[in-house]
Amino acid sequence: MQTVNVAAVSMNGRLGEPETVLGEIEDWIRQAVGHGAELTLFPELVVHGHCTPATWELGERVPDGPSTQRICTLAAKYRTVLSVGLTEKEHDIVYNTQVLAGPDGYLGKQRKIHLSRDEALFYKGGRELPVIDIGPCRIGTVICYDSTFPELARILALRGADVLLMPHAARIRQWTDDPDSERAARRASAVHYRQ
Repeated sequence: MQTVNVAAVSMNGRLGEPETVLGEIEDWIRQAVGHGAELTLFPELVVHGHCTPATWELGERVPDGPSTQRICTLAAKYRTVLSVGLTEKEHDIVYNTQVLAGPDGYLGKQRKIHLSRDEALFYKGGRELPVIDIGPCRIGTVICYDSTFPELARILALRGADVLLMPHAARIRQWTDDPDSERAARRASAVHYRQ
């Protein structure tokens, strides 16, 4: 494994506004690459929003859907690796999926395996745990609630993962760019996780 500079972006997803979100993602990529990031991690389901009532309608094929294609285009444009969460639909079944793309195109995906109570109403759990070679290292992905099950990280490590990405969409409270709003969101999260 070689040293890899990673940026982790914490941003709000917008329910059902993939074009707007993908524009914001490009702004974050530009900043991350400008600071030397070779890999940028975005939250789970950031492109389409988390548990939106229109989840089924918004779902897209991976890798052929428009959002994955745009993510691949951005990875090529900025010569970087991206991990971005979106709603995938295959054979009319919807998955919470994290897409991995690099400068040369689509690299792979991870479907969330364990679903929280409300997610089970929208998504089906995945079954695979791929390890994806991005050149300088091998990546495994553990999405949000999956991280509470240590077996997944162990399996990925045994399969040769050097780096584990753990995208989350903590849906406790949204915030704006205002520092007071961000502090209030952090306080709400702290209270939620202590209960």
